[in-house]
Amino acid sequence: MQDTSMSDIIYDYFTSRIQSGYYVYGERLPSISNICRQFQVSTLTVRSALSKLKERQYIETSARKAATVTYTPVKQSEQQYIGYFLSRKDGMEDIARSASIIFDPVNSLYFKEQNHESVKRIRWQLKKTGGHAAKQITLFYAEIAQQFKNPLFLNLLYWEIIRYLRIPYLHRPADFDNAGQQVFSHYQRLLNLFEHGQADEISKEAQKFHEILLAEFLEYLSNLQKKGMRVKQVPFRWHIYRKRPQLCYSLAADILSKIDNKIYRQEELLPSCQTLAKEYHVSLITMRRTLELLGNMRVIETLNGVGTKVISKKNLEAPDFSMPQIQTNLIFFFRALQMCALTCKNVSYHTFSVLDDTDFQALDDRIQKCISGDTLYLLDETCLQFIGEKSPSAMIRETYHQLYHLLLWGHTLHIFFQQLENSKFYTEYAARLLREVHMQNIDGFADALSEHISEGVAVCRNLFLQLGFDKDKLS
Repeated sequence: MQDTSMSDIIYDYFTSRIQSGYYVYGERLPSISNICRQFQVSTLTVRSALSKLKERQYIETSARKAATVTYTPVKQSEQQYIGYFLSRKDGMEDIARSASIIFDPVNSLYFKEQNHESVKRIRWQLKKTGGHAAKQITLFYAEIAQQFKNPLFLNLLYWEIIRYLRIPYLHRPADFDNAGQQVFSHYQRLLNLFEHGQADEISKEAQKFHEILLAEFLEYLSNLQKKGMRVKQVPFRWHIYRKRPQLCYSLAADILSKIDNKIYRQEELLPSCQTLAKEYHVSLITMRRTLELLGNMRVIETLNGVGTKVISKKNLEAPDFSMPQIQTNLIFFFRALQMCALTCKNVSYHTFSVLDDTDFQALDDRIQKCISGDTLYLLDETCLQFIGEKSPSAMIRETYHQLYHLLLWGHTLHIFFQQLENSKFYTEYAARLLREVHMQNIDGFADALSEHISEGVAVCRNLFLQLGFDKDKLS
């Protein structure tokens, strides 16, 4: 099981590069300030990761100087190396095919904002890498991701993909043929497209490059694979990095999902704490913390001598939105909504292209359920969950599965503020979605969903500002 604190992510990031020869004995790591910028974390988080690296004898540190690598990697057997990456073959191929569906809208926003000065700065930064292909590719795409203050793109998706791939075909031990030259030529083409304002061509160039180089790398490994060698595949996973342990948030999200789906109904008692702890295979303390979190959000309430029940929206009181724990979860909700607003149109196209009549009927049924169940406020989450589940890409299914669970934190927000929402507008929106589904009109459905979620982002931002949230976290 992978560690999921940002300190552990940074530790894993540098150990993998030191072990593979990306950073060699005697070479300096980036400065603490550069690592903070790269991962968008505090100095304390970076120092914690460096302390662990020093403790494991990967680096040596000194005052006012960047850490120095003191580790000499043990030579791996070729078959171990081949087996490691072949176990990710299916995931790597899927990412090469599908990553652009998620990243193109993000990249396009970034590319359109570039000018001659920013291109000049990127060229200067790339020169500092000394022509090392892996450093160039990491630096270039980190530069793009860092422009967005939404850390889901950087911390949860961008770095997690790098963690999964380890950019293997560009590490020194795996450098083959003319990979380095290919990288250099790739960036020259990208930067030239920047300078000539051809933003729409940049994403095409990036996708083509990664598909070709990845195919060459996998062919290179396959040729070295022993005959009859079987490799179990390791799927791509990405994690939500929190300052506090992940488990109670995951449990709370699952209970919220059951409430939204009316498995646990309003005014009805939940199973006892002991029963829930047994069902989820967790301790009583963990389950109590989970229920306390949901209680603070005014989703449930505990009655002495009776049990814990789901609060009816008729009796719902406003949670204390100044509580850090509640603000943190709602910020996650907002950032997930932002990410869905940027990516849902592409994901809708991708998913709808493989649906059959039965699938369209299933989507129709889910929308009808929102209408009949008086939960029109769940239309967006319902559609996003569907297109994520039905996507032919394992990476997109995983990504949208995690986004859906982040969106569940908007449960209280939707119910408490639904008096501010225009019911007629939601009814018209539901009718529009149904019409597009009946006609199997991909363009119409994708436009309707994208427009509505984008409007939701603007509404939530204004609402959170009124509630006193940090505006820097709502950019």
